[in-house]
Amino acid sequence: MYDKYFGFRESPFSVTPDPRFFYTNTLYQEAFATLHYGIEAKKGFIVITGEAGTGKTTLLRKLMRNLEATTHSVFIFNTQLNFTELLQLILRGLDLEPQEDNGLAMTEGLNRYLIEQFKQQRVVSVLIDEAQNLSDETLEGLRLLTNLETDKEKLLQIVLMGQPELEAKLDQPALRQLKQRVVLHCRLAPLKDNEVGPYIDFRLRIAGYEGEPLFDAVAVQRIALYSGGIPRLINTICDNALLIAYASGQKRVAADMIKETADDLQLRAKSDMVHIDDSLVETPAANPKPNFFQKAPPNQSKSSAWVRAGMLWAVFFLTAGTALSVLNLNNLVGFFSEHPKARAGFELLLQPAEATGEPKLTTKTLLGDQEPRRLAISLETDSTKLQRLKPGLTPLNAERFQPKHREIERRERQSSLGNYDVVRGSFVRNMPRSDAEIIATLQPHTQVKVLSRIGNYFKVHSIDDGSIRGYVHQEDAFFVLSKDSH
Repeated sequence: MYDKYFGFRESPFSVTPDPRFFYTNTLYQEAFATLHYGIEAKKGFIVITGEAGTGKTTLLRKLMRNLEATTHSVFIFNTQLNFTELLQLILRGLDLEPQEDNGLAMTEGLNRYLIEQFKQQRVVSVLIDEAQNLSDETLEGLRLLTNLETDKEKLLQIVLMGQPELEAKLDQPALRQLKQRVVLHCRLAPLKDNEVGPYIDFRLRIAGYEGEPLFDAVAVQRIALYSGGIPRLINTICDNALLIAYASGQKRVAADMIKETADDLQLRAKSDMVHIDDSLVETPAANPKPNFFQKAPPNQSKSSAWVRAGMLWAVFFLTAGTALSVLNLNNLVGFFSEHPKARAGFELLLQPAEATGEPKLTTKTLLGDQEPRRLAISLETDSTKLQRLKPGLTPLNAERFQPKHREIERRERQSSLGNYDVVRGSFVRNMPRSDAEIIATLQPHTQVKVLSRIGNYFKVHSIDDGSIRGYVHQEDAFFVLSKDSH
């Protein structure tokens, strides 16, 4: 309804599990990598759990799009059935003819099919959504299917995707054999508050929006507050808020529209979350933390006051001792030279310039010499420049006292270049971004050349045929340095 009004190609906040709208943060990327690796490496049983609305179905559909062409997957979404019915669905998904109520014959037919696919170096996987609804009998039947194997690997890969109730079900003593066969397990969690804004922007961008931010900062905070970081709830809130903005002729979603949407959907903010302003406070904190320095109430024992006083003196002496321990300036400077990522601010005392024009650092100046001038140096992780010079100081050759961050970073970048052997499947993206498309998977026993490093990504191309070119995140780079690397 409002797509044309806001300039969308399509609805950005549909609740259907469209893999194009799959948002990847570190946790979701890990879950995707777990699934991909578990299937390609033929690990057998894989379990992914998460609360309703956290994107489990979307994750499965994204996986199906990115699996190799040699992988045949069957997607099961109806889990209100017994094992015989489930086996029939699996056979139909593999284009096999199931036999009515003959579990033995169907299992034998599935086994023959899996052996044939194995000889052709193909992988067969069964992806089961809403697995928490499967009965104990059906889960036990799935466990028996994993007995279809060779001496070295499983012939059938089974993914169980479900809500946290699935974990409780697998903890039952009757299903302990199945739980022991789960090789990989990953839990999806709601988005963090600081991820809600990027999630919204990502979906707007996929929908074709190119204008100014549609949701103001307070509106985004309220969305995080009322949704609890659940992607499905974020979509529902944003969809309704855009409808309100459209109906009122507004081009931007304000915080009051989010409050109105939450009221319409009967959503309440959790009392333990950080509130944005006074109007958002639903319930007061049950047990507010007392101010450490406040006066003890009349009914509080005097011993508590003495305890607080003792703690204050302890903090004082600890601080004083720490201050005295930094008098050895040579050790202090050496520490920050060895650890360029340290973040601190200190005043270093410099002797007046000699004939050479070069200042000298001394420890004596810290013990009362008043003649040397002061130079404030701020050691920052993201900067190597001097922040400021105190008034009255003639600028010296300050470059000599800068931490050699750039030199160290350049050495790190250069040291990562060269030829590498791939030891585990590694994802290659078309751009050095977490939301970029995965265009290929580097297989074990292949060789790649690392051309450069951009942030946390390595720019690589395959050495064997050169057909794979792209970017690999450092956490996905399962490489070892080749003997012939230079």
